[in-house]
Amino acid sequence: MTAAPQAPVVCILDSGTNEAGAEGWNYLAGNEDLTDEAGHGDLIYQLLESETPNARLIMLKCFESAEETEEKKGTETVTQALYDAVDLWQADVISISWTRNEESEELYEAVCYARENGAVLVAAAGNLSLSTPLGSLVYPAAWEEVIGVGGADTDENGEPVSSLWYLKSEAVFVSADGNYEGEKGSSFAVPRVSGKIAEYLFQQPEASEAEVREWLKETARDAGEEGYDPVFGWGFLE
Repeated sequence: MTAAPQAPVVCILDSGTNEAGAEGWNYLAGNEDLTDEAGHGDLIYQLLESETPNARLIMLKCFESAEETEEKKGTETVTQALYDAVDLWQADVISISWTRNEESEELYEAVCYARENGAVLVAAAGNLSLSTPLGSLVYPAAWEEVIGVGGADTDENGEPVSSLWYLKSEAVFVSADGNYEGEKGSSFAVPRVSGKIAEYLFQQPEASEAEVREWLKETARDAGEEGYDPVFGWGFLE
């Protein structure tokens, strides 16, 4: 008898979730209270849950809201969560719906460790703002060890269209719909991609990260300029 496929593990580094029975750890309080007062992580969790019914979701609460200062993203809580994602939870996918404007050696080392230990890292390529003008690179999405995800809108026919809301840069590997429950941003494109990767790994558990990237290229619908472009990356993932 053939064994049933094992559920891939998706670790979410965010502000928590209010989902009853959710697994994970609160790095701020040092306990299992995952309550999300801001609501950002809760929306990410809900969206991931809808995208990947076959995955085991783990919420690693690292900050109170996605708007917190950069100093809280890329230092102790986040880097420890990245190490634990692979050491304690054996993450197959790590979903990161936030950005830093500056590089961090500690964060980069943790990203490399997670990737070397078999995790596929997916992160937001950013939103356009005064602190992230056109062409800016944000982290961890801009590092080559991470799959950067750009947000996109769709027109009345469901076709992907460019929007000034999202940051365009070489950090974008693929793009996806950045709208969810009345909220907007590349944050919500990330779980769509993370979820689809998890479903792919459910069917192809031995796939390497390089194979995941090739699968994304083949699956994404070309949009914008032919081939790669910094708006949609290698295409729009539906």
